[in-house]
This record gives sequence, structure tokens and C-alpha cells, in this order.
Amino acid sequence: MKKKRILVPHLEDYYLMDYLLELSKTLQLAGYEVTVLTADKVVYDKFYNTKVQVDYMPSVIRLLRRRSGNVIVRCLLWLSGYLWILSIKNRYDFAIVPWDNKPLWYLILKQFPSLTVHNTTNLMDLNFEIESYKSPRTHKVAEILERVLRIELLPRLANVVLKHNKFWYIDKLFGMRSKNLVQGFSGIDYMTVTGNKIKNTLIEAGLSKIGTKIIPTGNPTYDGFLSYAKDFNNTKKEAFKKSLGLSGQSDLYGMFLSPSFFSKAQIKEVTLVVEAVLEFDSRASISIKFHPKTESRFIDIFDNVLSQRTSNYKIISGSTGDRVNLDIILSSKCILQKQSTVGFIAMMTSVPIISYNLLDTDYYDDMYKYMEASWHCETAKEIMQSLSSLNDGAELQKLSNLQEIACSNFCLKNDSASNSIVGIINNHFTNNKASSV
Repeated sequence: MKKKRILVPHLEDYYLMDYLLELSKTLQLAGYEVTVLTADKVVYDKFYNTKVQVDYMPSVIRLLRRRSGNVIVRCLLWLSGYLWILSIKNRYDFAIVPWDNKPLWYLILKQFPSLTVHNTTNLMDLNFEIESYKSPRTHKVAEILERVLRIELLPRLANVVLKHNKFWYIDKLFGMRSKNLVQGFSGIDYMTVTGNKIKNTLIEAGLSKIGTKIIPTGNPTYDGFLSYAKDFNNTKKEAFKKSLGLSGQSDLYGMFLSPSFFSKAQIKEVTLVVEAVLEFDSRASISIKFHPKTESRFIDIFDNVLSQRTSNYKIISGSTGDRVNLDIILSSKCILQKQSTVGFIAMMTSVPIISYNLLDTDYYDDMYKYMEASWHCETAKEIMQSLSSLNDGAELQKLSNLQEIACSNFCLKNDSASNSIVGIINNHFTNNKASSV
């Protein structure tokens, strides 16, 4: 029997798409013929020595894509994209698109049965999603055109107009029929999500009404993390701390900072958290892991903040991947977290989370409070109290129970979400075969 062919358009090297490497390998092992197409040499090199076929997209597509912030170039990208899709329409039976809100991904998902993978922190709550992305402007001309032409022109989520720019209208002109630019609303066939609450949010927003099947699978980025965590003993913890140049015996407190730009309030808030930790435990080791895109000047600022208060610290920057994040988390007595998906790893592996909102930074200030996955603190005194609770077995058990519920809602404990995704694709072909008989 001829193998089913799956297209994976992994266009660029981006940490949120790292899961595509292992997912592609899993699909290959399951008997599919997988082809990865990219515009990025880094991605090409990652796949080159695997059994997964990798190739570059046509040079003209790569050139136009890099310059698609220009109106004329974007129009040319759409036109060349249509011609390219026509040339490959008989080569594949299914596609996996990381996201579905860009021209090339959209063209692919409209040509082939397709699946997209949700693996970020958005879509936890519909009202929050709307408040974060609703348009502050009026769009009277567009609304008049909608009434006259009887078409949907503006991007809406639950009937609220969302932020957009001129490229939204250009993309509409060239055939994009997405309801908005929120992941999943393109008319794609399947969307996997990290947890049950994410699915409920999408259903509330009306995604299932347009035919997309929403399946909670967990996050494929974290495949294998649960097995790894089970074998991460005290010896490994000490060894990892020493590899960072920290004391193997001192307790490690991990912080992960996701902004690429820090306001004065954000810098002050992190400083207050560091001071609270050191007041609680003067021998504490502190690691701060920055987002790969954080500007170097802010890393220098925090290096200075820490150096004035302790010598027992480590600053980690650049693209290190979630495996390093996992090692930091498993080696930490707790993590102190404001936002970002990194806390999901702690939830899954039952590492305590102390979240904080000491100052109003207008940057997902209450994310973990909303998830009920942490001891949430709004003063330095509350941080001190939470740090004390790390030595209270009963309180730790209560927190662990909360994290179990939060995992079900937002990031299922699944040691192989990739296998779950393979199951969805298997069912797609089985059901289609049955319906054609």
C-alpha cells in the first residue's frame, strides 16, 4: 500500500515550532512519508541528518516572504503562492501548519486536509482574549462596505472587531477567508489544543460552528518531559546546579522572564522578588532565564541588580530550548513566575510555583492566579510566606492538587502529544476511507 504523504511547512527557526522535529520523526515512524519544506538554513540543518525528507521552498517564494511587509511584495507573494500550490497539489495527502494566519500556511491548509497545533498561553479565557486584542478604533468605512456588499470584511471574535492593519485587507483581497487572525479561525480541519479549557474557550468563540475539530492533546513541545522528570534524582539536581557554576547544596530558585523589553516597573518588580528570596534564604542560588529575544541592555541591568545582592546567581540568555528550562525547573526548590508557558512545565512535573503581581506592569500580571496553579503573591510579605510554605508538606500537597487541575484545564499531562496527533491523522484517513466505500 502506498504511504500517505504529509507536508510540514516549517518555514523558519522559531522556538515555538521546535516540536515539529520530533513530531515529524514520530509521523515517519508511524508509516507516513513526511516532507519538511523550509525557508531557513537552520531548520534545514536540523532535519538534514534525520530520515525525514527536508527541502527548501522555491527561491522566489523565500525572497518574497522575507519582504512581505511591503504591499507590492505581499501581493506578489500571494500570486506566486497560488502558482506554487498548483504545482504541488498532487504531491501530498495531508499538511501540518504551525499556524494558520499567514498567506503561505493559509494557501496550504485550503489545498490539503490540515491540522494546526496550539502550544502557547493564549485562549485561556475568551473575555481576556477579546480585551487584549480588540480594536481601539472605529471602522465606519469597512462597516458600510460590509452592509452594502453583504460580506464579512472586518476580523471579529465573538462579534468584537480585533486589531488589524492594511495587510488584513490585502490578504482578504487575495482570498483569505479567515474569521480573524486568532489561531484556528481559518477554516482548518483540525486544531489540537493543550488543555480542556482551551477547547471550551474556542467552542465559546464559535470555532466548532465553522467545522474545525478541536482535540485536546497536551503540548508536543513537552514530549518526554514526564519520563525525564521521574528519573531526575538529587544527584542529577546537584550536578546540574554545579554545571551552572552554583552551589550543589544550596537551594535553587528559578525565574523565567519572558519580556524582550522591560519597563522600569518590571525591573523594580523583579528586584523586589530577588530581595525577598535572599531575605528568606541568604544562601539561596538564583537563576534568571531570559527570553531569546530579550535585548542585551536589559540582561546587563539585571546582572548588575543581582551582583549587588549576591554572588550566587546565574543569568541564562539566548536560545537554549525547553530541555534546559526543564533542567532548571527540576533542580529548583520552586520557580517564581509572572507569565509564559514555562510554568506549564512546572505544573506538569509538580514543581511549586510562586507567582507574583507586586506592581502593575500591564503584562499578563495575573496569568497564574487565573489558572489557580500557584501561590499567588501581591506583596513581598506574601512571597516570604509562600517561601516558608515550601517546607510545609500539607501546603505543598494542596498546591500539587491545584496544579493537577490546572494541567487538565491548560496543559494535559501527556508524555507524547505527538502520538496523540498521529492518532488524529490515522483517524482522518480511516474515516475518509470508510466514507468513500
